Amino acid sequence: MKHGKSTAVLLAAAVAASLALTGCGDSIDQNAVGATIGDQEISLGYMNFYAHYTQSSYDSLFVSYYGEDYWTNESYADDDGHTMEDEVKEYILEEIELEYLLEAHMDDYGIEITDEDMTAIQAAAEEFMSENSSKAIKAMGATQEYVEDFLYYQTVATRMEDAISEDVEAQATEQLSIDDYSRRTFSYIVVDVSDYTDDDGETVSYTDEEKAALEETAEAFAASLQAGEDMDTLAETYEYTVSTYSYGEDEASEDDGGFCDAVIEVADTLTAGQVSGVIEGTDAYYVIRLDSEDDADAAQTALETAIGELADELYTEVTDGYTEDSDFEVDEEQWAKVTFTSVFSLETEEEEDTGVSE
Repeated sequence: MKHGKSTAVLLAAAVAASLALTGCGDSIDQNAVGATIGDQEISLGYMNFYAHYTQSSYDSLFVSYYGEDYWTNESYADDDGHTMEDEVKEYILEEIELEYLLEAHMDDYGIEITDEDMTAIQAAAEEFMSENSSKAIKAMGATQEYVEDFLYYQTVATRMEDAISEDVEAQATEQLSIDDYSRRTFSYIVVDVSDYTDDDGETVSYTDEEKAALEETAEAFAASLQAGEDMDTLAETYEYTVSTYSYGEDEASEDDGGFCDAVIEVADTLTAGQVSGVIEGTDAYYVIRLDSEDDADAAQTALETAIGELADELYTEVTDGYTEDSDFEVDEEQWAKVTFTSVFSLETEEEEDTGVSE
């Protein structure tokens, strides 16, 4: 399988189009070995650039919400005490490892990076270096070589992910049959009688009298529906909302996230076009009309969802197989020198000649 150069061009354009950023970089030995995989050495400089480029995308989203110390603020640490910096740095290592492993398996899927791809990547890296301010370049630890490497591995990863996805989707399609995903579909209205919060922030419960009145109204709606009135028109009169739901033999129980058990039980007894009476569920009343006993469109949708889920499982099996056999080793002492103690921010025209956000 040989992909065209469009993926490389798109990825390159996405990086090159990044706005100028300000920040303050770490003092590291760029030529130090930050990690090894097989007989390949990965420079700390490249890992540092990868980390700070990733950091910059987080900073542009989160600094305004969580403050400039969110990377190391223990308030945002997980239950094991890992800070945001710890978590993202671990994610970055996983991404770097996987990209190198995907490159090692390119021949398995006939993936190639052409001379045209490399020309596009080189041009995009040059644009990235020229479009970003000197302060941003320094803060990210960016060099022409690192940006080219970043784009190269991103392109490899994208093409490999596409190829593996196509392969496992084909496998999943062969394993699953639409016959196993038959679906019944019903339209319904629901009257919610669960506790609610009023305008003063107080929790309010329906009284028995209020619930009885709402149930009586739902019964009147059901009677009119059974008499042949149009469901959508009738719902407008009663100020109900009509929704639809499709289910099959694989429907989960209500406790496991499926639809109301009482409703499914009644739906199983109906034929197409039949209307139920009021069904009492958990803190709600329902009225349903069975629309189809064998909904082909819903079955196709269910099959496609199942194929996607199985394909995801198969994809994970492939990539997990790569990492299980990996000999990726990180120099933790060197990697610890890469920190997110300074933040990146979008640079305004007024800031271009002034300084950095520290």
